[in-house]
Amino acid sequence: MAVISAHDPPTNENDRVPSPMSDADQYEPNQPAATGGQPAGSGEEIPVSRFEVVPTRQTNLPELYSFREAMAPPQAELAAKRKKNVPIPVARILLPLVLLAGAVLIFLAVPSWLQPKPPAPYIDMGSQRYDPAGLSGRLIARWEQSGSYQFFLDPIDPTQVRSFAAVAQDPSRRLSVTLRIRDAAGRVACQKQILFPASMARTPNAKFVAPSEPRETQNGDVVQNMTGEDGQVSEIDLTGPLPCGAKAYTSFKSWDFFTDFPTLAEQDNWMQHERELNGKGHGGNSGLLSQTQRLPTAIEGDDVIVGDNPSHGTVETSGGRVFFLGVAGLRNRTADWSVFPAPIHFHCDKNGSCVLTRPNSHVSLQARLLK
Repeated sequence: MAVISAHDPPTNENDRVPSPMSDADQYEPNQPAATGGQPAGSGEEIPVSRFEVVPTRQTNLPELYSFREAMAPPQAELAAKRKKNVPIPVARILLPLVLLAGAVLIFLAVPSWLQPKPPAPYIDMGSQRYDPAGLSGRLIARWEQSGSYQFFLDPIDPTQVRSFAAVAQDPSRRLSVTLRIRDAAGRVACQKQILFPASMARTPNAKFVAPSEPRETQNGDVVQNMTGEDGQVSEIDLTGPLPCGAKAYTSFKSWDFFTDFPTLAEQDNWMQHERELNGKGHGGNSGLLSQTQRLPTAIEGDDVIVGDNPSHGTVETSGGRVFFLGVAGLRNRTADWSVFPAPIHFHCDKNGSCVLTRPNSHVSLQARLLK
């Protein structure tokens, strides 16, 4: 508001503005006015000492008080300061930590629920029969990072052991066995074909003694003839890999097998054939048994096969050695053993029972050292 000095009296009655506090004029209390507007006891005019409060125009009020907005802090800053100064409850600090700890525990525990159980180390699938050949087979499936099997093949009827041994020690053809393992729905979950190695040799007019060395097939399977008390083959043990994954392995429920092993009638005919050959001594060579070498200790070395004698069932080497393979064994050789000259590696025990191997072939031959 503006103040009018007492020495600047209004020149015009219309310029007087009433005070907002009162419509009356304001005068000095110690200056009483005389009649006619002059002070008492004075002969000259003395200005009247007074002031008036003149309000400013209403339109100038915002400009007058604008300094308050400049001095006032922004509301957002006040709210932020209040928020910073408010203490956080302990529960609000502990609750996230508890939730985080619970999440970690769940994360560590969930994988054990979700991951499938590891495959069993082995599954005994039990025994099955293959009646056309009079055979019984027992299968055990194993798992150690990958699948494998153990398969035991033997005759069902004990009276069949001789004919079974005649085929096992000197088969008339290349033998094979196929395993089929099924899941709970009866579907084939895994299948394995096992091709036997070349036939083993036998010595005429003598009981056959199966070598202790197992024979490996081209596919990595191992076949070993097991003998009974009489020295004849009474069981064939086979081991090797299974071409199936862990999921298929865990679904194994049942199994069966089939083989091209000779039928019961064929086994009997083959046993009779072997007896006749033994009686004839393979073309008059009945003295071959007496020629089998008896060694003071086992021997091992390298040689080269340069020829064969099919009628005698023998092969000759460049080193002057003669190995007896048997007539059937010589006939059933694989193609890589039928080409001469054939470099070989031989290993013979003290009884003259030998194993012949050659480079680039997965097939080994069983033989007798005659010379």
